[in-house]
Amino acid sequence: MTKRKERGTAGDKTICLPIEEGINYTELVKDREAYRKYLNSQIEKYPELFPEGIEKGYRFHGLVESLRQDLKTRRIYLPSSEEAYQIRPDFVTPYMSETAEKAAKGLYLRKHGMSYDGIAYVLGGSEMHWYKICQGLGRASIVGTTVKNETKCPPV
Repeated sequence: MTKRKERGTAGDKTICLPIEEGINYTELVKDREAYRKYLNSQIEKYPELFPEGIEKGYRFHGLVESLRQDLKTRRIYLPSSEEAYQIRPDFVTPYMSETAEKAAKGLYLRKHGMSYDGIAYVLGGSEMHWYKICQGLGRASIVGTTVKNETKCPPV
């Protein structure tokens, strides 16, 4: 009997996939062949976003469903490294707690002093939801973040 690998911390095996405008992500996930074609094009276009060994091949490794976002995402398995990765679309936040667009609006309102209950009133959800979104900024590691254009980074 083979021993299972110890599971890492949440989020450490996630690839954030850029979804181009005009792509229906829900339909893309349902169609394995279309998804593989899209994923292969993204690997070719943005190789820095993917783990080493992806060029040796991958296979699909199930689906993950987010009840919060009513969204399914795919997982891939790399036989060369024996690791699985969840592929998250770029229009949802890490941990799929909110859409990126709505989270940006909530953070903007918070930046300008609006209380969490005010944000909940304007954008929906609860005070605690928006509190967790704002506090969650510290959860995601920026170490290893892909920077494509250094000139767009804030000065040190």
